[in-house]
Formats: sequence, C-alpha cells, structure tokens
Amino acid sequence: MRLTKQFWLSLAAIGGLLVSVAWMAGLFSSKVAPGNKAPTTAYLGETLRVTTSLLTLSERAPGSVVAKENTIIASRLLAQLKTLTVRAGDKVTQGQRLASLDDADLTAQVAQVQAEQDANNAQLQQAQKQLERAQALLQQGLVAINQVDEWRAKVDELLARRNALQQQLTAAQVALGYATIHAPFSGTVVERLVEPGTIVAPGTALLSLYNPAQLQVQAAVREQQAAHLQVGDSLTIYVPAAKLTQQATISEVVPVADSNARSFLVKLDMGLLPGVIPGMFAELEYPLEQRPAIMIPAALVQQYGQLDMVQVVENGQLSRRYVRLGRSLGAEVEVLSGLNVGDTLAAL
Repeated sequence: MRLTKQFWLSLAAIGGLLVSVAWMAGLFSSKVAPGNKAPTTAYLGETLRVTTSLLTLSERAPGSVVAKENTIIASRLLAQLKTLTVRAGDKVTQGQRLASLDDADLTAQVAQVQAEQDANNAQLQQAQKQLERAQALLQQGLVAINQVDEWRAKVDELLARRNALQQQLTAAQVALGYATIHAPFSGTVVERLVEPGTIVAPGTALLSLYNPAQLQVQAAVREQQAAHLQVGDSLTIYVPAAKLTQQATISEVVPVADSNARSFLVKLDMGLLPGVIPGMFAELEYPLEQRPAIMIPAALVQQYGQLDMVQVVENGQLSRRYVRLGRSLGAEVEVLSGLNVGDTLAAL
C-alpha cells in the first residue's frame, strides 16, 4: 500500500514537469501565421537641418553695488551740536542745511575783530590827516622833515594793521561758517551718527550720505580675462534681489591685482535703477571666447526622466535619438553629443 502511494506521487510530479516544459515551449499558445511587417507611415511634417553656429562663451563674476559718490560729513570745530535735521533714509538736496553747531564764541570773535577794524580805521584816518598837514607845513619850512617821516610811518603801520585785521576777520567768518553744515551734493542719508547736545571735535562724523543717482558695480575678474577688458566697454550686470538686468560701462580697471585671489577689481558705472541700493549683491557677465556649436530650439527636446531625446528623420521615418545638452541661450540649447551636422530633426 505504501509503495502504491509513492508510485502515484512520483507519477504526478513527472506529469507536472512535462506540462511546465510544454507551456514554456509554447504548445498552449496560438501561433501567428508568418507574414510581412506592416509598413510605417512616412514623416511628411516640417523638418530642421542641423547646422553649427558660433557660440559666444561667457563667465559671471560676483560683485557688489556701491555708491560712486558717498561721503562722511564731519565737524570741523570743537563745539556742541545744536541741531541735526535729518535721519537715515531722508532725501537731501545740494546746499540744504543739515546741522548747526554752537557758534556763540565764533560770533563774538567776529564782532571783536570788526570792532578792532573800526578803531584802526579811525586812527588811520586821523594819521592820514596829520601826515597831510605835516607835508603842507614842510613845504612852508615850518616843521622838520623827521616829523613828516614819523606820520608817514604811523600811516604805514595802521595800513598794515588794517590788512592784518581783514585777514583775521576773514578767518573768523570762515570758522563761523563751519558752524552751519550743508549737504555737499544731493543724495540720501545713510546713517545718523550723533545726536544734538553732543560735544563734537574736529573730524567727528555726523552723517553718512550717498548719491543714489550715481551707482557702481565692483567685481573681481580673473587676471586672465581682465587683460581683455578696457575702460568704456559695455557689459551686462545682474542684480538678483531687484530682478534687474542692465548694461553698465567700465569706468575703471584697478591696475593692481589681488595677490590672494589672482584677480583685478573692475568698476562699472550704472544708471539709476529702482530698488537698487548700495550693498546689494550683483553679478558681472563678461565674454570669454567664441567656438562652433550645434544649437537647436529647446522646444524640440523631450525629456524622459533624466534623459533628453529628439526626433530624427532618417530615410523618411522618425526615430528617437538621445542627446547630451550643454548651455541654454534664450530659446536655443547647445547639443554636446548625439547629433551631427546634416542630421534632420522633426519640428514636432
């Protein structure tokens, strides 16, 4: 009984194995009758011939927006700051009064010199009259010549003193003028550095001011490329924060290289742009060289995952061609490999 059971199990295993072999051999599938492959339809749409064109390579250098015209306004006197009429962000015009210092001592000094001038002028007028009388009496032989000389020396002394007092008055008036501080140019106040009531010394900074109408972009350019840049060249600059692209003119190439970065500082003048202020990040784009390249419309490239593909027309039929892309320039893209000059693309 036990041998009969083993026999039937072995027979079932052999039968299952034979059925599996027959299925893999295709005995249970319907066969297709032999015949010719259905012909494909020829492509009759628009095509594009692959050619080469000169590609201008460029490079970008990071830089910063700076104010071409900026200054720190400082005191030229030792005095107390009385008023400071502007704050950070205020717009000022050239000649506008910005601050005033205590000028009581300087006003008194001007008045004192003017009083001394008045006294000296009175003495000079009297001495000139005495000289004229002495000269008249000398002609009549009534006085000695030494008296005339004495009055002439007195007049000369008072004339010299008059000139000295005039110089003193000019100096006092100039010093008094320093007590009122005006804007040297039209611009924007960057920072207010002191407050009224502070005792300031000569050289103490009061305000920081810049002219927003005269901005520059300063960028460090590799020394190999800086040699090809000249003053007056027009280059493209980008200000990402303001989303602006602008042409700027090179105004200066600093003739000394940075020994650490091996680069030259290039300065470009730019016009007044909305939303652009000193300190913003900027990029300078400058040309490198020209070389032949295969450029095709970017719209003809199809993406499959990480792969790029184009449709190529070969013998009137469409076929896929995978390509490796390079730089994108506007509506065109560079093809590094996968296409040859003379290939025909389907303009789908």
